[in-house]
Amino acid sequence: MKSRKARAIFVMVFFLASLIVLGAQQKTTLSVLWFNDANESDVFLETMKDYQKAHPNIVLDMQVIPFNDYENKLRMMIAGGNPPDVARLASAHVPLFATSLEPLSGKPEFDELAKSYFDSSLALGMDENGRVMAMPTEATANGMIVNKTYFKNAGIDVEKLSLTWTWDQWVDAMKKVLKANPKAKYGITVDFSTHRFATFLYEAGGRFLSSDGKSMNFNTPESLDALKFFKMLHDDGLAPKSVWMGSENPQELFQSGLVACHVGGSWLINAYNKNIKDFEWAAVRMPKRKINSSVPGGKFIGTFKSSTHKKEALDLIAVFSDKAHNEQYCKDTFNLSARKDANIKYAARSNDFAVFTAELNVTPPYTADDWKSDAVAKVNSYAREQIVEGLLGKQTMEQTAANIQAKGNSYF
Repeated sequence: MKSRKARAIFVMVFFLASLIVLGAQQKTTLSVLWFNDANESDVFLETMKDYQKAHPNIVLDMQVIPFNDYENKLRMMIAGGNPPDVARLASAHVPLFATSLEPLSGKPEFDELAKSYFDSSLALGMDENGRVMAMPTEATANGMIVNKTYFKNAGIDVEKLSLTWTWDQWVDAMKKVLKANPKAKYGITVDFSTHRFATFLYEAGGRFLSSDGKSMNFNTPESLDALKFFKMLHDDGLAPKSVWMGSENPQELFQSGLVACHVGGSWLINAYNKNIKDFEWAAVRMPKRKINSSVPGGKFIGTFKSSTHKKEALDLIAVFSDKAHNEQYCKDTFNLSARKDANIKYAARSNDFAVFTAELNVTPPYTADDWKSDAVAKVNSYAREQIVEGLLGKQTMEQTAANIQAKGNSYF
């Protein structure tokens, strides 16, 4: 009798122990959809190794999709009722998928995290109601890179001057630089992009949209100031006509020493670090008109309302967005952080990253509202064409501003 009872107890204990072991072995597999600009997928997995060690039941199943196919892939997964648990998103993806993304605003851990991020970066990840739908993983910022050697030859401490210079002071400096450096043919080159022109637009106090985002607000004295300044740069020979009115590559012009300044973005740091060996260069603050401003960009991470493992995905995203993990990810991908408190020592050019971070810090959130707008996306190419028409003298800049305003309003 005792033997039978002992056997029963043994079986029960064994059964319970088996259940405990089985439970301990159960895994939660988070599907992660990703696209790469370079090595981001590998860095993401490496960054989250400590998270996985602390959560051995979490398995990350990453699928990397070419960027050109990414939007359609994500759209089909959502339509099929099987969105990924975690997805990397470009800023343009956020408004496209906002109704499917799980809102992060209103969740205490994300409300607290948001306080540490630049307003303009957060704004790119918001829906039309101002809710954060995706957390920034890295940031980009427009800004200026200069040939320090040319400025030194002209007796100008450009890093000191650029802390306070204005558009007019920059023009004066350019004339001195060109006089002191016969190889330099131009003072500045600007990427052939409405996005890069917008840096001047915002600094002049202009913008594309009205404050409520329901109409265009481009045909203003501030926008006209930026347009006329941009035309002056080309008319006076400070900027090469071959970029905006031709097909020349501004990056190659700067690398070859033909121009003293390049208005591009933070992504150029990596390229110039690899390619420029003949002169000193540095990122400097953009000259000021009414305000200092950049144009924000970047990538994001989010989960979806109908994701299978939404709770676990939210936990992972919160950890990935904290200071330590964000710094590691941005350091190893050689990107700007969107966190205000980031203190990253990059393998090279940390000072240049710091300059672009300072630009992002003073950039108004409404710049992001412009660039996540469907109307601005649709008028983008037309606006660039109209600016070229103005540069060529085929129409006045007043007509350029009026045409962009009218075309943009047709999309509302």
